[in-house]
Amino acid sequence: MIKEYNVLEHIRMRPAMYIGFLNHLGYNELISYFIEDFIQAEIYDITFILKKDNRLVMKWISPERTLFNTEVIKTIDQYKQGQFYLSLAGIIALTEYSTIEINNLPVLQSEKGNFKILDNIQHIDNEETCRWTIDFIPDKDIFKDLILSYRVLNNLFRRFSFLDSNMKIKSIDESGDEQQINIFHYPAGLAEIIDDEVQKRLPYNSYFFTLNFRKKTEFSYSVAFAFADYQIFTPKIKMYANYKETILGGSLLDGIIQGFKMFLKEEAVKRNIELNISTARLKKYLLLYASVQGELTFLGSTRWKLGTPKVQTEIKNFMYEELKLYFANNEDKTIHIIQTLQDE
Repeated sequence: MIKEYNVLEHIRMRPAMYIGFLNHLGYNELISYFIEDFIQAEIYDITFILKKDNRLVMKWISPERTLFNTEVIKTIDQYKQGQFYLSLAGIIALTEYSTIEINNLPVLQSEKGNFKILDNIQHIDNEETCRWTIDFIPDKDIFKDLILSYRVLNNLFRRFSFLDSNMKIKSIDESGDEQQINIFHYPAGLAEIIDDEVQKRLPYNSYFFTLNFRKKTEFSYSVAFAFADYQIFTPKIKMYANYKETILGGSLLDGIIQGFKMFLKEEAVKRNIELNISTARLKKYLLLYASVQGELTFLGSTRWKLGTPKVQTEIKNFMYEELKLYFANNEDKTIHIIQTLQDE
């Protein structure tokens, strides 16, 4: 008789295989799986509460007939295509203890990967809206020396919130003497982040222009940037692919830069201006945030570089078209940018 595969045991035996680093980076990866599942289930309003002793509590309302239901809990230790959630399995496998409540009824308790499904689960109607609470402490035998940081968690929540404008994450810190509350919600998405960066980094009378756009093909794109002509300006470029930062750039960044250069070179030729512009030079003037979602290919084991040629081609053309449209009635700005890049 073949023994049924227990995915929880495998996660505990090889945690790095599932979450990478066994520190705050891996812990954040585990929380990321949850937020991505929330997005897939169209659950956008979530509360996280950090308590003493590394406890984290998650609360949300699950609408009727959603991905999160009692059937997922009942088969949590089994890998079934289309029904398996690494988010829930990871919480149970990699925590000192965890409890799951639905509508204030405890339905599951676990300790170091061993779990018990409680009889209360029979009283939960999956056809109705349900209030979920998950309370857990990371296993110190796996996350050695991990001390949860409210600041680090907030950086994670902020990233998901500006990458998906539907998200509204309430973050509460009850781990210290004074309660702190932050709400992360960016209805304008990346454009809101760029506006904030401009206000913080550039004086009122400095020259800059901002542009943002979203595009949808088989991939979903969001781009927001500012071009700033300011002597002590410090550039900032952030690329994201499927909610993860691609620190080493790759297809998305390359395509954006190529589209920008293609537009500038075409405009320079129209004016009989010789313009040899390097990528490094152009980046010096940019505040740039961009993201792409879809079936993507990454380069290297760290997945820090995007390697999807079609993304590069599409975003290059989108960038060119958007710049063309923006500058159609901004002749002076076009000349100013070309001269800025030419004079350096």
